[in-house]
Amino acid sequence: MCVDFTNLNKACPQDPFPLPRIDQIVESTAECDLLCFLDAFSGYHQIKMAVEDVEKTAFLTPCGVYCYTYMPFGLRNAGATFQRMMHIALGRQLGRNTEAYVDDIMVKSREARTLIQDLGETFESLRRVNLRLN
Repeated sequence: MCVDFTNLNKACPQDPFPLPRIDQIVESTAECDLLCFLDAFSGYHQIKMAVEDVEKTAFLTPCGVYCYTYMPFGLRNAGATFQRMMHIALGRQLGRNTEAYVDDIMVKSREARTLIQDLGETFESLRRVNLRLN
């Protein structure tokens, strides 16, 4: 199913929260022994919509009118909202042993022996915000 949010997106102000630069993320891995890539597949769909915004996502089907209760893909600020959540969840780790580009997470270990510890720290941070990985 595809919901057209064109009119809703036109009415919403742009969220200026920046996405990280890919070249900086790649460069930050230069002296790492190991990298581990995690995917928060469908991560957007794990963020609850604000109650006052649910009705703005209404769509019509042959069976009735429905609204999204979790953030759907296609909203103007979905990427920025998810990136902000990743920044909050992984803030202390970003740049040190973890990088995040929207729903793609990279755990980097400068020494191979610390990978399990680095992964544990990342999983704990993501667990605190109830983000599930696939």
